[in-house]
Amino acid sequence: MRHSFGSIVKAYRERKRLTQLELAVKSKGELSTATISKAETDPSYNPKLTTFIKFYKIMDISFEEIVATLEGTADDK
Repeated sequence: MRHSFGSIVKAYRERKRLTQLELAVKSKGELSTATISKAETDPSYNPKLTTFIKFYKIMDISFEEIVATLEGTADDK
């Protein structure tokens, strides 16, 4: 199943039981709550590469895993 970037962010955040504010705090100023909210709710959100990298590093997801999930080739867990 193919996932949007925002659905991956939201699923991670909910799995970790974090609010958008808590995820922003975890990012140590790298991501704002506005950016997180936009990523989760705007289906046309297409992050810059630098923002994409910030998200996957903060979420502690390997680059390969997030790309596979976006492409729909990851194993659903």
